[in-house]
Amino acid sequence: MAMSKKDTIEIVLKLVNKFAIEKKGSLFIISKTDISKYYEQLYPDLFAGKNINIKAKETQILLEKLADLDGAFVINEEGKILAYGAKLKKTKVFLGHGTRHSAALGITELKDVMSILSSEEDGIVRIFKNSRIVAEINPKTGENKKFLESLANLFSKAEIQVATSGGVASLLMGLNPLLAGAIFTGSWIVTKYGLASVNEFTNTGKIIVKKAIDDHKEYHKEIKEKIKQRKVKKVTKPKKVKKARFFWD
Repeated sequence: MAMSKKDTIEIVLKLVNKFAIEKKGSLFIISKTDISKYYEQLYPDLFAGKNINIKAKETQILLEKLADLDGAFVINEEGKILAYGAKLKKTKVFLGHGTRHSAALGITELKDVMSILSSEEDGIVRIFKNSRIVAEINPKTGENKKFLESLANLFSKAEIQVATSGGVASLLMGLNPLLAGAIFTGSWIVTKYGLASVNEFTNTGKIIVKKAIDDHKEYHKEIKEKIKQRKVKKVTKPKKVKKARFFWD
């Protein structure tokens, strides 16, 4: 039986979080459609013609070993492993970081593709979608299984993506869509409206989503009212300044 997108994301998050704690670099690409023309396999394909799924515990152990190889893992939303050691052809510079981050950012320009990586430099888990970074996770926070489950549930919902042009995390946290996206750090979730504890997010994720949207609407309503009430001041044109004359004119 095929796994759901939510289950696939959750397993990948757990694996990547484990790698981050160990300061081991890794990159997973999760795609709804065939993106094989956007990568090339660097090693012999041991999985060719086989239906290897990330759901199996033995597969997860194998992936931990294969993570030492260069390149990315490519899997579909049902958890089937399509490639490992994949060199991505679509990249985009991610300032301050190396080729893994550039590949993770660039490949998500494609529709219905998300990437999740662990950084060997700073030990942070990062999620990319729609050619932008939408979340950074402190791996210590990620040790909370319920937190990762809630996070996977969030990123698997297509309707949340449709509801905002600013990214999935932006909607969840009520952030201005022009900002970079939500940052998950330590044991707190940083939002435009302040801090929400991990426990609050884990236990009442839906309430936070609704409250964030309501607060965002209320904020814009207040701004519109202030604009209506504001008196328009007359703008006086600056006096013309005569051109200075010099002795050589």
